[in-house]
Amino acid sequence: MSVAGVSTSSINAIKGTEFEGMSIQMMAAMVMLEVGATKKKEAEMKISDMKAQNDKAKQLNNLLDRMNAELGQYTKDEDKDKVGRGTVLIKYMFEAKALGVDVSNWSGGSKTSEQVRAITSGIQHLAENCNSDNQTQMVKLQDFMGQYNSFVSGASDQIKNANQILQGLAKN
Repeated sequence: MSVAGVSTSSINAIKGTEFEGMSIQMMAAMVMLEVGATKKKEAEMKISDMKAQNDKAKQLNNLLDRMNAELGQYTKDEDKDKVGRGTVLIKYMFEAKALGVDVSNWSGGSKTSEQVRAITSGIQHLAENCNSDNQTQMVKLQDFMGQYNSFVSGASDQIKNANQILQGLAKN
């Protein structure tokens, strides 16, 4: 088989590389498999990121549930309830900060029910953002997996073509 007077045997000899002596189809297949492996690694990293986001959302929701359980006993805006709310916030402040919650307005003693509602609403918003980000990440993951499948399929087609060429040559 020749292309424009040049035989494929001279094209496939990339001396000094791992491709030396390979057919063009096998070289293409190997490149496609390598790119596919990269896409698979990117997908695995995306899955890891998604798991971390999901874990963070769970931790934020758990924190919020525990805080709300304790804050529920303070139903009025009397001084003792304001001090009680402030005490609950201080109790959970370090855990919240470790989860990335802005706790700059948590300290300072007593808190009104409106202030606490704003704080808990902020935590809920962070948890929802984690879940929303995961939905975006899922689209990217699906794209990486689609690319991976395309490259593996392309590599398979190249190998099949190489085998067909070899079978054709063997028959002649």
